[in-house]
Amino acid sequence: MSGLEEPGCPECRGTGFVIVGTGGTTRARPCPCRSPARGRDGGVEAFLDAARIPPRYRECEFQNYAAYGDRAQIQSLDTARGVALRYAEEYPLEERGLMLMGPPGVGKTHLAVATLRRLLMDKGVNGLFCDVQDLLRQLQGTFDRQSGLTELDLLQPVLTTEVVLLDDLGGPRPSPWVEETLAHIVSTRYNEQRATIVTTNYLDEPKSPKIPTLLDRIGPRVRSRLHEMCHLILIEAQDFRQSVNLAEYHRAPERAGLPKVGA
Repeated sequence: MSGLEEPGCPECRGTGFVIVGTGGTTRARPCPCRSPARGRDGGVEAFLDAARIPPRYRECEFQNYAAYGDRAQIQSLDTARGVALRYAEEYPLEERGLMLMGPPGVGKTHLAVATLRRLLMDKGVNGLFCDVQDLLRQLQGTFDRQSGLTELDLLQPVLTTEVVLLDDLGGPRPSPWVEETLAHIVSTRYNEQRATIVTTNYLDEPKSPKIPTLLDRIGPRVRSRLHEMCHLILIEAQDFRQSVNLAEYHRAPERAGLPKVGA
């Protein structure tokens, strides 16, 4: 496991974590031999840079994840938050990763980054944010000999980093090359028992038969592996961004002294 200064540490026996139990609950805390992110040179921002977390998601934490909507939606969002938080607290006791599945705008990436951030900041885990569509676009760019990058240069961090967040899986248009590349990434991490956090807008059973399934977008090999290596978090709620914009639209006439739309 990366980030260990003393592989033979007698406290953690080279795992980097010490298992503790409080109130009947088991947790894993970083061993003193493992350098937590908070104490590293360059501060938190430098560590987030190293993990390639985009600026838009730098402030995503469990504390500022807001549940909204009707009772069923709030329950779904609260449940998702609870599962992700528990995973971060118990890591690495749980060998499987997480797959957050749901429509766009329900906070999947927020929760995934909050989980990764907690592992980075509190447990000194080496992590990496990876936008799947951007990665595939860069890999295609290596076909040009003038690019200066090789496929290995781009894939190595995704394959070997302790915890990787694959954001927007299924977004790129499916093709044999896309399926083969995703299968290589997922299978390698599966075989090496490295934790993977996944977000996707595609469902196993969409409400309409006209909507592609996750299986349609990533192929049977990748979907089968993900069933084994990730806990599924299904989020059922409406698009938060759309709801906020609609609320702002309805409030604007009131602020201007005009009649409310639909009133």
